Amino acid sequence: MRARARARLEEAIAREIADILEFEVKDPVLREALPTVLGAELSPDGQEAKIRVYISGTEEERARVMAAFAKDTGFLRSALAKRLPMRRVPRLSFALDTSPDRWAEPSP
Repeated sequence: MRARARARLEEAIAREIADILEFEVKDPVLREALPTVLGAELSPDGQEAKIRVYISGTEEERARVMAAFAKDTGFLRSALAKRLPMRRVPRLSFALDTSPDRWAEPSP
């Protein structure tokens, strides 16, 4: 897959996952947490996609939301399959990205 096509697909996956989280997900943990999708990274073979998410709150709340992502991966993947015209929808994994926390810290 060419670099430009891969980048467009990664953007489409991230955008669709964000829409699914906002409008379709029914898990109360995910609905209350309001996770922010920062991006998606597709594996070289296109079989796996790592979705980077930001979750505000304490470490305990973040762990609870990441557990909810692990539980709801099947739903999110099937919802993504309905939205994107792909032959094979990649397996999804979610990674917590805390870089926005570093941006918000005051500099010395």
